Amino acid sequence: MTIFNLFRRSGQHAGQNNTLSEDGVDSRDNIPKYSESTISTPATTENSVVSRTESPTGSLESPSLQKPEIDLELEMVPMAPETHGRLGSWRGSMILLVTSGSQFLDNVFMTSSNMALASIQEEFGVSSTNLQWMISAYTLAFGGFLLLAGSLSDRYGRKMILCLGLFWLTIWTLAIGFGQSFIQLTIFRGIQGIGASLTVPSAIGIISSYFTGVDRTRGLSIYAASGTVGFCAGLIFGGFLTSSLGWRYLFYLIPIIPGCLGILGLIVLPKDREATKDRQRMDYLGAVLSTVGLILLQFVLSSGGRYGWGDPFIIVILVLAVGFLVGFVIYEKYISNPLMPLSLWTIPNFAGLWIAGFTCYGSYQNIIYYIVLMAQKVDGLSAGDTAIRFLPMGAIGFIVSLGTGKLLEYINAKYCLIAGLVLSVVAAVPSAATATLTENFWINTLATSLISISAVSFIFVTTSTTILTSVPVEVKSLCGGMLNTAFQIGSGVALAISAATTSAVDIQKGHGLAQQYATGLWCSTGFAGLGLVIGVFAVRRKGASPKDRLGGPVAV
Repeated sequence: MTIFNLFRRSGQHAGQNNTLSEDGVDSRDNIPKYSESTISTPATTENSVVSRTESPTGSLESPSLQKPEIDLELEMVPMAPETHGRLGSWRGSMILLVTSGSQFLDNVFMTSSNMALASIQEEFGVSSTNLQWMISAYTLAFGGFLLLAGSLSDRYGRKMILCLGLFWLTIWTLAIGFGQSFIQLTIFRGIQGIGASLTVPSAIGIISSYFTGVDRTRGLSIYAASGTVGFCAGLIFGGFLTSSLGWRYLFYLIPIIPGCLGILGLIVLPKDREATKDRQRMDYLGAVLSTVGLILLQFVLSSGGRYGWGDPFIIVILVLAVGFLVGFVIYEKYISNPLMPLSLWTIPNFAGLWIAGFTCYGSYQNIIYYIVLMAQKVDGLSAGDTAIRFLPMGAIGFIVSLGTGKLLEYINAKYCLIAGLVLSVVAAVPSAATATLTENFWINTLATSLISISAVSFIFVTTSTTILTSVPVEVKSLCGGMLNTAFQIGSGVALAISAATTSAVDIQKGHGLAQQYATGLWCSTGFAGLGLVIGVFAVRRKGASPKDRLGGPVAV
């Protein structure tokens, strides 16, 4: 079954003297010079795909019918998106500010709360086991709703979903600050995570559809860089604010940022296209199956180590999670309006890049978990001192992200991917090798922090850019959600493997904290090594060159 048939607006040919604004809009009638739309007719939906070719003069020839080899066949050829946005224009800069600002905030919310955990535990008298729910509640909702959020963005409008997510974050972050019990804080954190999940796919979709060619690559690299800055800003802001004014001010002051970004987004973000009258119904059952399955899987991965992997409760939840996800895949195969078209997985390099993101981000989050603990519990640093020492990490991440975007303008994306995966493999080695030898942060933690942030910057920019230039505009947000789902699940899997290994190898034998952290870090190396092997063989150079990424996909 053909899912996407994209074509350029046939009423506007190269021979017409249309006047374009800086955003590629015809100034006479305010209509985009080129647009993409979906063909879905009984004559072409089941057995054929409409193919439109462009003559040397730029005009469109008559469509022809041909038998497809796969359900969704996409080629990397130049194609004009809905509007032509320039990164250097005032509006392009404002759009990038809103979208990258949302990525910045998602990482601030993730890391700043870590710095407030000790104060929250002291105020509410929470046990160490239950304290983790302040983090887990956010990641459960964030990872569980990403796929649904991506589909909603593509279906109902990226601008609407992004602004909704930003205002949602504003409200529920404030609610956390006013919470009067730990249960309230945990519930509000989970609801806050839903807002974060709404911002990620929509922001990625806006960048990848509004900008083209080199501007798209640079926009995605800036988006990735804002995440690394947000990670470090969260540590610093959370550490200093918690130790000075108190942890509640963390949730009183941060909402100012998403509130302002939401208002700015309503003004500057490109207008959502109006829904067509013949739009198919939303795949509600698929949405329920995928969301519940992902939330249950995230719960098992984040809680298995605390409850015990042999606990009947964890086993039942895991079986239910797998059942929901398998049921989702089977259901999507047989319906006409799937939430996640399975044909996306047949796009060249899509699966390989997804797995690369899964393993690299999992390894990265596992490393961060252990080196932060090492800095505080082995090296004896306070929260504020730890935050200061991680400043170089944020700077390096920002530089490498922007540099990767520049490199992708000249070299094949596979080479950047392999470079990132190799760095992922070696990132944990310095800390793992020196953890038991010294209690000096600059020796046993700094090198690993800089290598790991460089690795994840390479991988994030490369996977995002390559995947989002090989799918139709109608599913860019969905694919952004799928890629970030890989990141979230990978993080949970890596931490679960490390926790189980550390428990068996060190904790049960009474080994010290430094030895436990070293074992967890060696697990990161193994996890990243798996990704490197898969990346080498599953990702091809074909379709990943700079020339391929200058345009976009078109169905043929």
